[in-house]
Amino acid sequence: QHQTISYRAQYLQLLVQQLLKHQAELLYLLNLEAAKTLEDALGEWREAIDLCQYYAQQAQLLQSTQSLPHITGEENLLTLVPRGVFLCISPWNFPLAIFIGQIAAAVVTGNTVIAKPANDTPLIAQRVLDLWLEAGLPKNIVQLVFANSHDLGDILFKHELLAGVVFTGSTATAQHINQTLAARQGAIIPLIAETGGLNAMI
Repeated sequence: QHQTISYRAQYLQLLVQQLLKHQAELLYLLNLEAAKTLEDALGEWREAIDLCQYYAQQAQLLQSTQSLPHITGEENLLTLVPRGVFLCISPWNFPLAIFIGQIAAAVVTGNTVIAKPANDTPLIAQRVLDLWLEAGLPKNIVQLVFANSHDLGDILFKHELLAGVVFTGSTATAQHINQTLAARQGAIIPLIAETGGLNAMI
């Protein structure tokens, strides 16, 4: 949280280097776990790299202090600050790009992350985090948890330190998360949800 924006953006660039270096291994895991064709796996790998580079660039623009319109004698400055701990829940059908994209956006803006990958694609998630840690990501920034999303309700969704949730998956699960968060006492926290995606077509 106390690191500069450009310093945090370097974490994403470190991950990009690892994605480039370990391309063949990651494409294999996408084929093994998510049944991706080589073409689809390659497209998702490229998207993961694009997301890291885009978020690194945008964070530096958005998180710089901006002067707002003001009247004489006033100075209005807009400064965006980290929120805290984000829970990132990613789907099985984009286990590399969406998994990385959710986490990268939270990390580069100064937050810490609890990442819950899809139950069907744990190897990809674990390997990506291992590669990122090897490249220099501090160990206390991202933590992996493997569990059913509904089982997390009483443990994580209601935890007082939770500052936000990012979710991609089914509409039904998003509604469950939304209702659980709405029942929390205290400050309202954001839920960023992308729902209703398609399965593979055969």
